[in-house]
Order: sequence, then C-alpha cells, then structure tokens
Amino acid sequence: MIKILFFIDKFAYNGSIGGAEKVLIALVNHMDPEKFDITVQTLFPDEYSSLLNPNIKYKYCYSKKTSLAYKLFRVEAQLGLVYALHIKDDFDIEVAYLESETTKVMASSTNKKAKKIAWIHCDFDIAVSDKEAFYKKTVKRYKKFDKIACVSEKCRDSFISVFGDDPEAVVIHNTIDDNEIREKSEQSLPESVSKRKFTFCTVGNMTPPKNHIRLLSAAYRLHEEGYDFDLWMVGDGELRAQIEANIDEYDMGDYVKLCGFQKNPYPFMKEADWLVCSSNFEGFSTFVSEGVILGKPILTTDCSGMKELLGDSEYGIIVPNDDEEFYKGLKKVLSLSEEQVQSYAEKSHLRGKMFSTDYLVKNTERFLNLIII
Repeated sequence: MIKILFFIDKFAYNGSIGGAEKVLIALVNHMDPEKFDITVQTLFPDEYSSLLNPNIKYKYCYSKKTSLAYKLFRVEAQLGLVYALHIKDDFDIEVAYLESETTKVMASSTNKKAKKIAWIHCDFDIAVSDKEAFYKKTVKRYKKFDKIACVSEKCRDSFISVFGDDPEAVVIHNTIDDNEIREKSEQSLPESVSKRKFTFCTVGNMTPPKNHIRLLSAAYRLHEEGYDFDLWMVGDGELRAQIEANIDEYDMGDYVKLCGFQKNPYPFMKEADWLVCSSNFEGFSTFVSEGVILGKPILTTDCSGMKELLGDSEYGIIVPNDDEEFYKGLKKVLSLSEEQVQSYAEKSHLRGKMFSTDYLVKNTERFLNLIII
C-alpha cells in the first residue's frame, strides 16, 4: 500500500470551499483505499474536512486558527520548520496541492525517501507579473520536487516558461464527482429563487481573478439595449460589497440576483439556460467542468483549461479574454435560436462523458503509482 500525504493550507475561503479544494476532496474520496493509505493535512482545523470519507486520515498543524497562531506559522515557514514540527511521517509520496505557502512548506520536507509532487492550478503567464523575480524567489523551492502535476496544458506550458522542464511537468486533470453533481442538481431551488425568463448563471468566489465586474458591465449594457434576461450570481467573497454597490448604483437589482454561497449550487446551474465564466485566469475551472458534467451550454473567456473542456468552441463558446469580446459573446448567446441553444446543450452533455470520475481518478492513480517505481 502506498502511503501518501496531500497537504493544502485550507479548504474554506470566506465560509465557502474553493474550487481546487473541492477537487482534492473528490479525488481522495474516490481513490482505491486498498492501494492508497491517504492523509490530508491543513494548517488549521477546517470545517470542510467533514466532507472527507472516514478512511481518509485528517490532520492539521496548529490546534486553533488565531492571529497569534498564524504569526507563528509565518515565522516557522520562513525558517523551514513547519514540516519538521507539524507534519513529519514516513510517507511514500508527499503532495503540495496548491502553490505559494503550501509548496513552500512541503519543499522543506525532511523525509528523504518520499517522492514529492507540486500540484499547479494556475496559469503563471497571467498570474505572475514579473517572471524573473518569481523565478528567483521560488526556483529552489520547486527544484525540491520530483514531479510537477499541472491541471491543464496551459498550466503546464506556463510552468515550463518559467522553470523549464526540470522537474518534469505533466498534465493531470482535476477529478470531478460526476454522480454527486447530477444527484444534487435534482434538488429544488431555494424558495427565494425562481426561474422567470432566460437566465445566465455564474458560480464562484467573488475574488479579483473571477472578474465579476466584467460580467456585470456586460449585463448592464445588454439590458440597456433592450435584452430581457436574469443573471444569477452564486458565491461570496472579498468583492461582494463592491459588486452589491455596482448593482445598486446602476439599478440592476431587478435582473441581477446575488444568491450568496450555496452548499449545493447545482440546482441553480441546472435551471439556468447558460452558464457564464468571466474569469481573468483559471487553472482548470471547477465550475465549467461541473457545467459540462451537467450538459449545460457554457460561455467562457479563453483561459487555462477551457479548450481542453470545450474544444475549439465545439462544446460551448470561448471568447477572447477581453471585456468587449465577453460582452459580444453574451450578446451572441442572447441572439441564438432555441434550436441552437439545444445543440450547444447536447454537445456539452456529450463532452461531459469524457470527464467521468472513474476515468479521472484512475488516471491520477496511474501517475502516483509510476512516480514510486
């Protein structure tokens, strides 16, 4: 049996679970417990650890999340002591499942026998403004790893553009729990939400990379031009107050509904006519992946992973990562006939069959098996 650690700093962001974090839980919950002895560890106790199956061991580094504990972590991380003090064990494989602090901690592992993997979820070409400075700051860290697992081809290409191909970077697509998504999508919408007309839906944390302001701006323009639709925005985060202020300032409350964080966003996605992603950058979008599983028509900006999910706009519509082009994309969707909308839905459903949980987990397990041979 392979003993493996997945280390991630946290699951929860402003009370909701992140996309990469949700993917990690789906992955470990579906890995073969007869072949893998799995531990997941976070910095502090996390409420979303309850989503882990009983066979998954869960640990944390610090007993309580306080400002003092976080300061202690920062000091210990700077000195390279977090692993030695809080993580050490005889793992066969050790995974840093996110960039930044997670990778920094795992690079200081004192377990010389363990194979080490850094999991990359972002596009460095967009996320990093100064590649030379980023390289100098992090190259020693990444050289400590045996393999780099990238969630999309674009993530892999961007990693290589900064660090070269040493250590080797490979593509391992995110795991999605397709059965759970379909089952949960059958539940009813909350009483406070009803489908009234043609509806767009977006799901995600309200943070700068998701660029919800781009979506609001395009929706406002189209409404002013006479297009009649609703927009559901599911999620919460640091920019919610700004988004609410924009909705109030431009009197958009009649057709834009902030639905807040939802433990089950899938009924919203299922009931909507089109899903929309306005992100500046993604790694391998959990929201769009889940939309494909549900067979929903999708409009998205051209960022990492989208062409792997939607082809060359074969299974959805991918527009250039630009405010004006995104507006044009929404306008195109509103101009489609019912037959064209149905055609996109059928193609998306077909594409979803290629991202089954069983296929994605087995592919990841093969990768983990090969790394210790």
